[in-house]
Amino acid sequence: MNGTGAMSGLFALVSSSSVRLILRFGLMGVTTTLVYFVLTSAFVLSRMMTPVFSSVCAYVISVAVSYLMQSRFTFRVDGHSLEHVARFVVMSLAGLVVSWCVMALTVDLLHWPYLTGAIGVCVMIPVLSFFLMRGWVFGGRERTVAAGESE
Repeated sequence: MNGTGAMSGLFALVSSSSVRLILRFGLMGVTTTLVYFVLTSAFVLSRMMTPVFSSVCAYVISVAVSYLMQSRFTFRVDGHSLEHVARFVVMSLAGLVVSWCVMALTVDLLHWPYLTGAIGVCVMIPVLSFFLMRGWVFGGRERTVAAGESE
């Protein structure tokens, strides 16, 4: 395969709707993480709240921000429904439980460094979230781009 053929093949891969969907998902995930971090820090540094309460408040706000960005920008859902919101909340709570279990397993039971568990969470949660959002949370007739249709 010559250089031109390889480049056109790479361009076709990057411009596929699935790759664009994954890139949008990742961008929104990074943005949500930054919102969480900035809010937690702002609440703690302003001495408005304790660190734990700051984290919980920032998490709740970041879940709402994440829903708005993932539904509108990533999965391009037309309108909001109570069903989508409820599924998103269930998925977010499940992610919280999974992250707690991974940390408890790695740190408390296996006595591994906490970074091992944190890295596991940072890999598992986005992958699980992507497939749950694509197939369950925003799955259905409202989905357009996520189903592979043109933008």
